[in-house]
Amino acid sequence: MALASMTGFGRSELKLPDRLWAIELTSVNQKSLQVAVYGPEEWPLLESTLTSWIRPRVYRGKITVRLTSAEGNSRAISGWDETSLQASFAELKHLAGKLNIPFQPDARLLLELAESRRQNRVALPSWDDVLPHLQKSFTEALDRLVAMREKEGARLGKDLMMRIEQLEKLLAVMESSEKNAPERHRDLLLKRLKDLGLSVDLSDERVLKELTFYADRSDITEEIVRLRSHFSQFREELGGEKTGRKLDFLVQELLREVNTIGSKASEISTTKAVLEAKTEIERIREQVQNLE
Repeated sequence: MALASMTGFGRSELKLPDRLWAIELTSVNQKSLQVAVYGPEEWPLLESTLTSWIRPRVYRGKITVRLTSAEGNSRAISGWDETSLQASFAELKHLAGKLNIPFQPDARLLLELAESRRQNRVALPSWDDVLPHLQKSFTEALDRLVAMREKEGARLGKDLMMRIEQLEKLLAVMESSEKNAPERHRDLLLKRLKDLGLSVDLSDERVLKELTFYADRSDITEEIVRLRSHFSQFREELGGEKTGRKLDFLVQELLREVNTIGSKASEISTTKAVLEAKTEIERIREQVQNLE
């Protein structure tokens, strides 16, 4: 299985002796796998069966399955029962009168009522008879759904790779801008103390510890190392499958490290790079939430 999006669509047809059925599958984002099946109530095993076929192929997403009939012959017209339709109209007219509702029948109502009456007379095939045909047709629709999800996943993967490369360029700017930041902070602190007329004994171990402490607060070396590690992990995950949740975690870590660098920034160029990086990370987050 390749990298896959959670968005997809698949369709096929199920041909049975009495009628033609359309099978449609749609999938959208969902933290876990959720399957909803809409089909004939006469087949109570339909939902559990279709779900069992979906689970080995789909890991995350909200999957909606619709099984709808479309009459494949002319019986929709020839099967009308005029006497039955007249009785139905009389019943509807009587009910509308009791409820004080205007009764204005039209051609659409006639067609819907006729189809309802006709379908009530046509019994559906048994579940055992339908199952072999259903599995073949449903697999075709599921194959198309999975193919679309994988195609979209490949596109998202390329986009995410480009954004990681952009983050690496921005990280290089941050690293270059803050290269000598600890030394600059130390020298600035000494200058301020001198301007205040305070003498500092650099041979005093306590003074050195304090200077080192304040200087280290501006050092972004650890954040840079961790970010590069996260970039490497991100690329590895993009080459795998079922990576959505792992990538979502890495995105949070990327943002945390970049925010830390922003809090330590001493140069305008660093601050600018941090803002651009946060924008890229937000775009990455939005894309990752579409991945399975």
